[in-house]
Amino acid sequence: MKKVMNDRLKTLYSEILEKCGNSNCFEFEYYWEIWGVMWYPWTLEINGKPESFSLNDISDKDLDDLIKNGLIELIKEYPKEEMDDEFDRKRYRIKKADNKVYKT
Repeated sequence: MKKVMNDRLKTLYSEILEKCGNSNCFEFEYYWEIWGVMWYPWTLEINGKPESFSLNDISDKDLDDLIKNGLIELIKEYPKEEMDDEFDRKRYRIKKADNKVYKT
């Protein structure tokens, strides 16, 4: 598996670590919604609260790249029955530097 870690991913990971650390939580959820033609806003929630980031857009690819780098792991993909208006809701967990996983 090829690892990719550019400045964008470093910024994203750093901000996720900071926001999760401030919330004393090491899991977060990501999803997107359709608000109009060609407008698909994304949301990243920690403890059920939407967080803002310095990046204008965070995609599944960004999170997949963090998984490839061994920094986070996907722990749940929500079925349609568990979602309201959002799409592709997924739950992730931050991994420790020693590759052990944080437990919440």
